[in-house]
Amino acid sequence: MKKTIKINLSGIIFHIDDDAYEKLKTYMDTISRHFSNKQESKEIIDDIESRIAELFQERITDETQVITLEIVNEVIDIMGNPEDIADSGEETEGKSTFHESYTGNKRLYRDPENSVIGGICGGLSAYFAVDPVIFRLLFVIFFFAGGTSILVYIILWIVLPKAETAAQKLEMRGEKVNVSNLEKKIREEYDNVKDNVSKAKDNVKESVSKAKDSVTYKNTERAASDFFEALGKILLVFIKVILIIIGTSLVIAGIGILIGLITLPFVGIHLFPFESYNFSLGDLLIPFTDPVSVTLLVIAIMLLIFIPIAAMIYGLVKLIFNLKTRNRGLMVGAVTLWIVSLFLIIGIVAFESSHYSDFGRDSLSQDLTIQSDTLFITVNDDQEEYLKDESIFNLDNRWFMMEDADAFYGRIDLDIERTKGEEFEIEVEKESKGRSWDHAKENAANIDYMFRTRGNTLELDPYFSVDLENKWRFPRVEAIVRVPEGKVIVLDRKTRDILEGVRNVNHLSDWNMAGKSWIMTEEGLGKIAE
Repeated sequence: MKKTIKINLSGIIFHIDDDAYEKLKTYMDTISRHFSNKQESKEIIDDIESRIAELFQERITDETQVITLEIVNEVIDIMGNPEDIADSGEETEGKSTFHESYTGNKRLYRDPENSVIGGICGGLSAYFAVDPVIFRLLFVIFFFAGGTSILVYIILWIVLPKAETAAQKLEMRGEKVNVSNLEKKIREEYDNVKDNVSKAKDNVKESVSKAKDSVTYKNTERAASDFFEALGKILLVFIKVILIIIGTSLVIAGIGILIGLITLPFVGIHLFPFESYNFSLGDLLIPFTDPVSVTLLVIAIMLLIFIPIAAMIYGLVKLIFNLKTRNRGLMVGAVTLWIVSLFLIIGIVAFESSHYSDFGRDSLSQDLTIQSDTLFITVNDDQEEYLKDESIFNLDNRWFMMEDADAFYGRIDLDIERTKGEEFEIEVEKESKGRSWDHAKENAANIDYMFRTRGNTLELDPYFSVDLENKWRFPRVEAIVRVPEGKVIVLDRKTRDILEGVRNVNHLSDWNMAGKSWIMTEEGLGKIAE
């Protein structure tokens, strides 16, 4: 019993004995080392592998499906060793090896190197070792005699393969297809290609040299040089005009920005999406900090933006009008002022951020005494309409600032939970931030929020308010309505804007819960069928 190995040789799969594989591997490694320093080594090795694969295929029969050591030795004897190439010029006497006595059979191919149409006559001449002109004359004679030569030529063109590899070209001439001849053939082809390329290169150089020395070439070169020189001058003038137009536009735009920056803190701006009111930068900053810090911050922001824009305008004016003035003191002063403004902004922001370092909460709970098992929850429409009409700042209908800048309004969140008691309850949780926990709790207590009951209806203000004297410190208000098990609530459709994360057994979204009736169960709110 022997171990077999599957190998891929020139794209063909063979099963080979373990000892035969080792012998073949050693042989191929020797071949690779021998030709490794030659420019055409890859082509030689590929052709050797192809020839070995052909010889293996010839020896595979129905009885012999595996390449044995004997077959490998026989093929190596046919192909020869690389050492035979070095000794090929010396006479060897006495011994006659299988490699020396082996004669390859001629095969008929189409010869692409000696072809006029399809290489048929060249292949026949190589096979029969005669001049290809003889076969070409015979085809012409038989063509005029009866035209049969055309049919024969076409059939041979279809049937005969083209001699593409070095091994096929050797077989076409009846030469031995071994390592020595393969190397010789590939080297000849490589030298022929090299010589042809060198000749073509020399011919091109000679033609170019003659052309350069001609009067026509010199006149054409001079005309082309003059044309491109004139074209370059025209393009340069065109680019300068475009740059002047762009620079002038930037200067005008910069002046407009500067005017806007100067008037911003005093006159105000009108920008989307802040409704149809004018308000100043100071109006935006008042809810967050004191007036002194607002004034310093506005001036620092103006300088931070103003100085680079002014410098850009100054540079464009110098570039457009080619001014050569140098104001080093002005430049140093502007850079110093810009750095001072930057540090002033950083200092004010760092100081104001300390007001948001801690978190505080204030809550209020109240029983809702109603003479019914059903509670209607609605919102105060008047407050929302008032805010939309009178505010100067509206951010996504969630935050408002009034026109007289006395208060800041924010939307509440409404949640509904189950209670173990027998009565409806409401809890208002207020949250805010501050410099300390006590300060944050005080800020939360200063948040104003109102609700009211009328009969069995609970009316909620959709927004809470913060007096701007107390400053904005991330305020938040959540109203939690607690419902006893078995009792019913009816949510007005207008509550969909304030419902937030209400759990229900029907898994409806907050938006879809509004406008429906719900009963509190042990698992949570359940929708009552309409």
